Amino acid sequence: MADYDIVIVGGGPAGVGAAVAAAKNGLKTAVVERHSMLGGNWTNGYVLSILGMYTYDGTEKIVGGVADEIVENLKAYKGTNGQSHNFIPFRPDEMKLSLDSIVKKYGIDVYINSLTTGAKVEKGHVVSITIEGKDGQKSLGSKMFVDSSGDADMSYFCTRNAIEGKEGEGWHQEATLPFRLGGVDEKRVISFAGKRKDLVSVVLNGDRIERLRVLPPLVEKAKTERRLYLPNSNSEFLFNTVRPGEFVCNATHVKIADFKDALEISKALHDLRHQAVSSLNFLIDEVEGFENAYLIDSAPSIGLRETRRAIGEYVLTRSDVLGNRRFDDAIARCGHPLEIHDPVKGVVYEHLSGGDNSWYHIPYGSIVVKGVDNLFVIGRCLSAEFDAQASARVTGTAMAMGHAAAVAASIAISKSTTAKGVPVKELQEKLKEQGAII
Repeated sequence: MADYDIVIVGGGPAGVGAAVAAAKNGLKTAVVERHSMLGGNWTNGYVLSILGMYTYDGTEKIVGGVADEIVENLKAYKGTNGQSHNFIPFRPDEMKLSLDSIVKKYGIDVYINSLTTGAKVEKGHVVSITIEGKDGQKSLGSKMFVDSSGDADMSYFCTRNAIEGKEGEGWHQEATLPFRLGGVDEKRVISFAGKRKDLVSVVLNGDRIERLRVLPPLVEKAKTERRLYLPNSNSEFLFNTVRPGEFVCNATHVKIADFKDALEISKALHDLRHQAVSSLNFLIDEVEGFENAYLIDSAPSIGLRETRRAIGEYVLTRSDVLGNRRFDDAIARCGHPLEIHDPVKGVVYEHLSGGDNSWYHIPYGSIVVKGVDNLFVIGRCLSAEFDAQASARVTGTAMAMGHAAAVAASIAISKSTTAKGVPVKELQEKLKEQGAII
């Protein structure tokens, strides 16, 4: 059995943030990743922008520390130009290379194409986890563990308890399959948007299009005339990457009843790919500047926004988020609105009561799994109500949670205490020393 100081289940934004922070704090670190690449929804689900490092209006930076290092490393690979309003757009292959390089730099073991299938727990203490890959089954032992699976897999294995879907109703946010297209003539699109503001809106960053939306009148007309297959959306939304003429479209949506059902996911992916191709053809036919556009690729995996969440020492609430709550045990900030992709109502935003330049705290209690001595939960499966998760799930915040979990793990090991027993004031001071913003 391989033995570590910390084992992180899931190599997405939260997991990579935790892994880098753990290694930098002197811990022998391993990441278990079920896909063939690190990055989670960044690289597998084509969430090709980092949201959450800035307030929603883009005026204040609210995430730092390890997240900054990950972004700077991506810049070195020419995968991003950095901040664009309130997000950081990037290209997926450069992100893959960048993440590979950073885990290699810090000597982090990555078990790729490996699925976590179980955990050995003794009296509330995780002894080891079981992973399976092409080389069979193996156990990984560790002093501390982190669940950044996105689906609260490890938390569920350890406690047989989790929150799934909307409380009392069970439905999930709709899933998406973003796709990339190239060959867009941005100048012609800008000119067209200026002439037809009733059909197309653009947000500019200098002479580049930052965001582009094809508005409901044009989309609904095409759907009615059966020239567009987009059953669960009434607009087309695109944003730029670092290359001129290259955009990401995330208009596709599909309802998900059970994210664990392989046949359902297979049917959903087929439907989403059909929506992506139909959307591309619609843009070519209807929007000036898209005449020579072409499909580069679509996301390798379905983009799941919300599935299952762990139950922690504290469950972050809707009122905490909308009320800009400050916590004494704060470990990170988030300023994203509630963004719910409702299967009935469509995309619904609820903004923080303090406005788009405000933020709230992520409390330490929401990343400590209740009833388990040595397990943290981070990223989109943190301990939160459905509505609160719809804000806190953004990837800038996820990296900040990962940073906090890793530093807390190092303190727990040095003091021979539990995750719950970590002195929060000491944790906060160490995070600030390492560039985190609290």
